[in-house]
Amino acid sequence: MLLCPLNQPAPVLHMHITNTGKISLPVTNLIYIQATGNYSWLHWNDGQRILMPRTLKFYESQLSAGWFVRTHRKCLINLHYIERMQAYYPANRGGLIYLRSGEVLPVSRRRWVAIRAIYKQLPKATRYV
Repeated sequence: MLLCPLNQPAPVLHMHITNTGKISLPVTNLIYIQATGNYSWLHWNDGQRILMPRTLKFYESQLSAGWFVRTHRKCLINLHYIERMQAYYPANRGGLIYLRSGEVLPVSRRRWVAIRAIYKQLPKATRYV
């Protein structure tokens, strides 16, 4: 999985909100998306949360792999907001991702090795927004 070059603009998330209609939001402000059934909570860096009637599969297809990674069956995380990663003991049991927002999210055991490798490829300067 290749990461987006630094000189490329951040992808934009196109959404339809009942009150305001269609809007386009830059994903640089989106920390992570968490699934709840057929709905998804979008967590923004200003503390705002938006509940949207879409599945993670919908967002996964819209968001660039260089910006977001699926860490669990219920979570997509912006790679640039990861502060650090910690493996469970023993290491084949997955782990935890600590975000710059202070939140801690799980990583499934099947995705741990791949996500750890992707995170290590990120230049230190891009590990935060």
